[in-house]
Amino acid sequence: MKIVERKYRGSVICRALGYPISYAIVKLLLEHDRLTLSDVVTRVKRTKQTVCFHLTKLRMLNIVRYEKENKQTYYWIKYPEYVRSIVNACESFVKRTTKRIERDT
Repeated sequence: MKIVERKYRGSVICRALGYPISYAIVKLLLEHDRLTLSDVVTRVKRTKQTVCFHLTKLRMLNIVRYEKENKQTYYWIKYPEYVRSIVNACESFVKRTTKRIERDT
C-alpha cells in the first residue's frame, strides 16, 4: 500500500471517529463487546436511521463488524485492541488539554 493511501485511510478513520455519535457507538461497543442494533439505538439515544448511518460508515472502514442471527443484527468492534488504544489516546489527550485550559483560565 502506498504511503499516500495509508495517510488517506488514516484521515478517513479519524474523520469517522470525529462524529460524536460514531465515537459514542465505538465506545459503547468496546464496553459491551457485542450488541444488537436496538441495544445501540437505545443506549446512544438516537434514531435507528442515524445509528444505522454511522454503523454503515464504521463498517465500511473495518472498525465495526456485524452478523445477523435470526431477526437480530449484532455489532462489535473488529480490532478491539487497536480501536481501544485510539480511544484511550483521544481521551488522554482531551484530559491533558482540558487541564491546561482550566489552569490557564
